[in-house]
Amino acid sequence: MTTRREFVQGLIISVGGASALSACGDAPSVVATAAGKGGQFYSSEEMALVSRISELIIPRTETPGALEANVPGYLDGLMNDWASAETQNYHREALKLISIRLDAKSGDFLTASETEAIAALDALDREAFEGDNSLSGYRSLKGYITQSYFASEVGATEELMWVAVPGVWDPSVEITAGD
Repeated sequence: MTTRREFVQGLIISVGGASALSACGDAPSVVATAAGKGGQFYSSEEMALVSRISELIIPRTETPGALEANVPGYLDGLMNDWASAETQNYHREALKLISIRLDAKSGDFLTASETEAIAALDALDREAFEGDNSLSGYRSLKGYITQSYFASEVGATEELMWVAVPGVWDPSVEITAGD
């Protein structure tokens, strides 16, 4: 199980890593699938599942949610452009298991009411983080969703309120006794 400290470290690395890689001209980049379009990697059913889970994990509130940040499209591009064949296969198998488990809890997760879908996802989340090792793929997916959201422009600037250069930096400040 990931501790809060490990999660925050991973988040910082992903945001910083994405920023650092974007500055490298020849670095591979991830091209997100446009919102509402068919997936490059995901089937239409997988895209619908990832979209519904993303929407429930990071809903729109006073700030944009995962769907407004196009998290499903980014994950689709990530899996298509960056992931190894082994990671792709693991992710696909995890999505199948997640779908089966969520459908068992809600009937049809994709068409369930918001209340039923939230209850099903909440139960799955508790199982995954209370030691059900068969749900390690769900834990990974949740991490991908949150890291993708906070690495997006809206996640970083509106949710985290990140500012490129906060305040004024003066490298030559005189220090006097008593300061």
